[in-house]
Order: sequence, then C-alpha cells, then structure tokens
Amino acid sequence: MKLTSTMLSTLQPQDVFDIVAWHLLRQNARATGFDRVKCLYRAPDGKRCAIGWLIPDDVYSKALEFFGVHDIAARLIETDYGAQFARFLYVHMPLLRDLQALHDANLPVEWPVVLREVAQRHRLNTVVVMHHERLHGSEPVARREAQRRPVAPAFMLDLKQLSKPVATGVSHGREEREEAREVCCA
Repeated sequence: MKLTSTMLSTLQPQDVFDIVAWHLLRQNARATGFDRVKCLYRAPDGKRCAIGWLIPDDVYSKALEFFGVHDIAARLIETDYGAQFARFLYVHMPLLRDLQALHDANLPVEWPVVLREVAQRHRLNTVVVMHHERLHGSEPVARREAQRRPVAPAFMLDLKQLSKPVATGVSHGREEREEAREVCCA
C-alpha cells in the first residue's frame, strides 16, 4: 500500500512511528548515495531513510534531497501538490526530526535501541520493535553490549594507583612559558 498525502493526514504519532520503524528495521541499512556517506530520502538502490518512507510518490522530487524536514515543509507549503504533505510534516515535526536523526546518525544495528529512546521521548509504544526482534531472533544492542563488557569487581581495583596523577611526559611548552616569564619580569 502506497501512502498518499490524504492518508498521511489521518495518521497519529504512533502510526508514524510504526510505519517508519517497521520499514527501517526491515530494510536494515541506511539510504545513502553512491558515496555511501550522504543520506538520501530515496537512494538509487531503492532504500529509503526514515522520512523517505513517508513521502508520497506524487510529492517526491530529487530536488528535496539534502534538505531537512523543516526546509521541505517550508518549500512545499506554498505548492498545490505538496501543501497537504507539508502540513503533515509540521504536525509531526519533533517526531520526524528524531526519526531522521536516528537514520542519519546511527548504524542499523543500533536502531532498535534508539527507536526505543525515540518512542519513550514521544510517549509511544515499541510493539513494532519488539515484534521485529522476535521475528528475526535479535535482541537489543544494549543487552548484548552489557553481556560482552567484563566488569572488574571493586576488590580488584587498586584505588591508590587510580588516584595518582597521570604523568604524560608532555610539558606543553611549560619550560618556554617559564623562561618567557623570567625574561619579562626580570
């Protein structure tokens, strides 16, 4: 089912979160250009970023690439074909910005954890994330990381050694500053 501007206007924040989370987790890869650095709303290989999954086909244009959500809304609000989509963007702006940042600033393996944080910040549920993890047999990154990190018990720590200042052997020009002070103050 393809989203239209009319359909988008009926979505609640939970619906927006669920659509984006489902598609991003299923895709499991960032939508980037050929340089593999710059994120795109719609990449040449068919992948999409968080907002890319919400842009209706009749509104999308390559001219929208590299603009933030707010800038897209500002550009489209005055057009006949994009005003309704722009209103959708304005209504859901904080959530959409968080979802866009999630895609652009995190690796796909981190997405489930960050999606949970976004959901918590916006008071949404994470059923779609849990469903994806059950379906694909994955567990949250934070849980896996906690299992891998060995933690030394307190009795093994040498607190006297830890409280000593670290000698780096670098003076950072201390001698030169002291010589300059002697010359100017003598």
